[in-house]
Amino acid sequence: MTEDSLVVVEEADLVINKIMSTSACTRCGKPRIIVNTYEEKVETSTVTYTITECSDPECQKLVNKTLLTEKKKRKFIKDEQVKREEVRKLAIEEKKLHKGEDED
Repeated sequence: MTEDSLVVVEEADLVINKIMSTSACTRCGKPRIIVNTYEEKVETSTVTYTITECSDPECQKLVNKTLLTEKKKRKFIKDEQVKREEVRKLAIEEKKLHKGEDED
């Protein structure tokens, strides 16, 4: 084994240990890359968050597009839920007002 091949192996190990995650992409199955890791204090516990992406940039673009679509859909559903709740509360208030008028 030459000195050059030893350096290449060490560099390859460094890259794998530094950025590769043990999880696989949900879309293509390729290994995911760790993009960011941070900790947050929650009451008495420390929670570690790890942000990962697919190692295939084209696949990650499609995943991001899908996630954005799902986020918009969830926001729309939540907004509609809030509107229905407001209408329901107004209807209840109107019933209370009309009930009070009927008793007079």
